[in-house]
Amino acid sequence: MSIEPLEERLAKGPVLLDGAMGSLLMDMGLHSGQPPEEWSIKYPERIGKVHQLYHEAGSDILQTNTFGASYFRLKECGIAEYHDLVNQRAVEICREYSGGSLVSGDIGPSGLLIEPLGPAKATDLKDAFIRQADVLENNSVDLFSVETMIDIQEAVLAVEAIREVSSKPIIANMTYAQTGNGYFTVMGNPLSDCVQKLTDAGADIMGTNCNLDSNELIGLAEEILTLTNFPVSIKPNAGQPILEGDTVHYEQTVEDFVGGMVKIYELGVNVLGGCCGTTPNYIKSLSEVLRVN
Repeated sequence: MSIEPLEERLAKGPVLLDGAMGSLLMDMGLHSGQPPEEWSIKYPERIGKVHQLYHEAGSDILQTNTFGASYFRLKECGIAEYHDLVNQRAVEICREYSGGSLVSGDIGPSGLLIEPLGPAKATDLKDAFIRQADVLENNSVDLFSVETMIDIQEAVLAVEAIREVSSKPIIANMTYAQTGNGYFTVMGNPLSDCVQKLTDAGADIMGTNCNLDSNELIGLAEEILTLTNFPVSIKPNAGQPILEGDTVHYEQTVEDFVGGMVKIYELGVNVLGGCCGTTPNYIKSLSEVLRVN
């Protein structure tokens, strides 16, 4: 089966990413504190089902179940010995159930702070990202996603690591908070600084995911489009999580989420998806609206 490259999809109109995975896996039995990445070995058909649902909803790009599959995250979960296997199987499962959607090797933060704020050495983190990226590359992902980064230094290390093993496209998303002075990561990195440093490191598409909802990210979309000529990626949460008993739901409805995303698309953002709280229904509704218009 011939798979249309990312560049060609971008030229034709909006490119849709997928949405959250964790909430769907919890519906399938994932327990709090259990690493989703382990399910690529234990329950590959459940991971595959999530990918299939997003493909059917209209996602052009599916992210592998490897967000927490770098060495230090797996070490924290006690399964670092399965590093290569976890990453390999995640790509294989995503490809098997992709239905022609592009497969993006997903890389998340290490969970560690870099010296002098924490115990991690920058060189060790970069080596870990190189190792993960190398497995993803050798198992033929179509592109890479670096996401939910709150420290631009770590995000740059991840992008540089990928560039050491691959020339494929990289989507790099930071996580921001909205302040009276603009958009900043919790580490204090301003949006403009992140865009410049990610560009210099070799990212091809950059933007944001997590924390804020689609309406809250309209302002960020406006600003980032003045900072780069590269394609921009926006993946909001479906609002903030609300705990009711033992269940969590998110405050932003599908309709409100899509309404904000349409405004973001009309500004000129053409890589769009969802983060925490979004489901295939969110992506399906967004796809139906954008592809009718």
